[in-house]
Amino acid sequence: MIVAVSVLAILAGIFLIAAVAFAALYFRERDKDPGNAADKVRIIGGVRYSVDDALVREGEANVTLQKNDFVLKSGVTYVAKKGEGLLPGTYTVLAASDAAHSFKLRAGGLVRTFEHGDSLVLADGEEVCAVSCNVILR
Repeated sequence: MIVAVSVLAILAGIFLIAAVAFAALYFRERDKDPGNAADKVRIIGGVRYSVDDALVREGEANVTLQKNDFVLKSGVTYVAKKGEGLLPGTYTVLAASDAAHSFKLRAGGLVRTFEHGDSLVLADGEEVCAVSCNVILR
């Protein structure tokens, strides 16, 4: 009888230590989750911005990349094709730089000035190139 109680007490102690360890791991990983950083994201005009503490003092913000965003690097030509990285369709164009509110894109062979938040329609096989700065297609 004493042996059974001792074994149960040891097992209960091991279970308690394991539960505390798993709880500590859970809370540590939960705090690392970027989904809990909702207070660090602002939505201005339908665009998600991450707030950097250094820039908050100056009243500026950075555009946060979201899933399915496509970054056009300045000077690189991309082709919209089905099954490739850049798909044909309608995109919202966003300047990747805080300083640029208007920027130039070459789409369909013509260079045009776009404003942050304008729409761009790309047909299958159409080329697009960011001319003045990096651009995010959302």
